[in-house]
Amino acid sequence: MRIISIVNQKGGCGKTTTSVNLAAILASQGRRVLLVDLDPQSHCAAALGVPEDEIEYSTIDLLLDPPAGQLNASQIGSRTWEVAYGLRLLPSTVRLARAEAPGGGLMEAGDRDRRLKRGLEAFADSMDYCLIDCPPTIGMLTFNALRAADEVLVPVETGFLATRGAQRQWATLRAMAARIGRPVRARIVPNLLHDERSLDRDLLKALRAHFGAGVSPHPIRDHLDIREATAFGRAVIEHAPESEATRDYQRLAAWLETDSAAVIDPPVSDESEVSSSDDAAPASHPVSEPETSPLGDATGIREVEVSSRVAELVQRLRPGRSSDAPGVAVGVSGHGMSTGRIRIVQPAALGDRIAVTGDFNQWHEAGLPLRSLADQAEGPQWVGIELPGGTDVRYRLVVDGKSMLDPSNPRVVDGPDGSPASVVGATTGTTGKVGVISTATVKST
Repeated sequence: MRIISIVNQKGGCGKTTTSVNLAAILASQGRRVLLVDLDPQSHCAAALGVPEDEIEYSTIDLLLDPPAGQLNASQIGSRTWEVAYGLRLLPSTVRLARAEAPGGGLMEAGDRDRRLKRGLEAFADSMDYCLIDCPPTIGMLTFNALRAADEVLVPVETGFLATRGAQRQWATLRAMAARIGRPVRARIVPNLLHDERSLDRDLLKALRAHFGAGVSPHPIRDHLDIREATAFGRAVIEHAPESEATRDYQRLAAWLETDSAAVIDPPVSDESEVSSSDDAAPASHPVSEPETSPLGDATGIREVEVSSRVAELVQRLRPGRSSDAPGVAVGVSGHGMSTGRIRIVQPAALGDRIAVTGDFNQWHEAGLPLRSLADQAEGPQWVGIELPGGTDVRYRLVVDGKSMLDPSNPRVVDGPDGSPASVVGATTGTTGKVGVISTATVKST
């Protein structure tokens, strides 16, 4: 049984959608597939129409009491759901959230990071593939998935923070390779791609430049059929079998079956924990650890990778650049305004249309447009908007129709859809400025 863990620390990148649809495609091709939901939110069950209140056996049961020996067909049937011919789901429930807590059972086990591997061995003779949908955190559940995996699949949204998130995930996998004392085989799958947008094409190019052969040559595009299938509780191959969305996942499955993964070697260190029970994986496409993003520095601004156009703008506006021009706060500011108001300021060159959406406008996709500040101190190279404040306000920029985080605001929380959102407001502090690139002067050449 080939075990593939689908991981990414960033939420909203399409882990569950990738897991569900890739599993369904493999099953449609005659493979026997086990889909394991390791996320306490139980999204796999929802995406496949499995009623959570009818789940009796779930991943927490497998972790706390791994079966001894191989399971027969009847035992597998009582522990999993057959959601399609050849595809069985081992679902999760909210009980899984307690696994990593003190007294939850997992953390007290001496083999706590090997429990999943032990449990899955019971299915080895009955399945060809096991796909593991991991939570968007790096904890004991994810370590179990990485320890059990033959290889790792990292879906990466071709959007803001994408490359930086992939770099961070790659570093985590390298640390895991050191922990288990063997290389980790990994692949990156560009997801939710809008190939008609230059921003998405730039990000895809950056991913391939960083990770080379580790990046799938077949990105998954952002199809309406995928969203509709999820809403109906189906895989896209069942909802729209002749669609381009289905063909995207078929190409991805073919790449998995015919091409080798990239190999992340453990760092050479005397402190590496070596496990004699793990065999070394063959190196096929060695990939070095990516370089740190050039946008990071001692200011504490979040290191991000965006399109080359946005990256250049942010780089030009980094701190420590003196200028004779008046000081400009880039990002979110409360300076010089009435209490309970926030001001969002961005470089006008960021895009042809720059807007902001958030809690203040019910997250309308078009957003509120930022207006030119030509008649104010900042000058014509800036656009901005003033909004009600007083409490924490979540928001995202909308640049030429593409939603993204504020590149100059390091404060990020979950948005209403589970994807990251910038935030400013009541918990900002008393300095009067939030997420600014400079509190003094900024060179805006």
